[in-house]
Amino acid sequence: MASTAAKSPGKTSFVKEVLLDNRHANPKVVNEAWTAAGMKGTISSALVNKMRARMGLTGNLRGNRRKPAAHDKRARPETAAFSTPRVSSKGRPSARTQTLIDLEGDIDRLLYKVMGMGDLPDVADALRTARRLLYMSARR
Repeated sequence: MASTAAKSPGKTSFVKEVLLDNRHANPKVVNEAWTAAGMKGTISSALVNKMRARMGLTGNLRGNRRKPAAHDKRARPETAAFSTPRVSSKGRPSARTQTLIDLEGDIDRLLYKVMGMGDLPDVADALRTARRLLYMSARR
């Protein structure tokens, strides 16, 4: 019976994992982790910055800013965010969102372990399905 080689995690998944561990990681830190993991090549800064934006890790987190008055013409109406989790005015995710992000990271870590073992494609597929369900529940 032939054994299949375990597929290495993709760059996007790897960047997401690093950002879950270190919210302030920049492209240099991510590439150092990529090399330390024994992967070949590099990860572009565009991918790192794109993932930081998706995860809501961009922007300055300085002191409290004044909120625009109701009559201020520059104030924009609230819109639903489809690509980033809901965050408070200080740029921090809510407790529920942070818990869901942590759970997703735990599922990713477990998935990497299963992929490293190999010969468990059904388990890996089930973990991916669970991660998708978790991701979809975070959007509600």
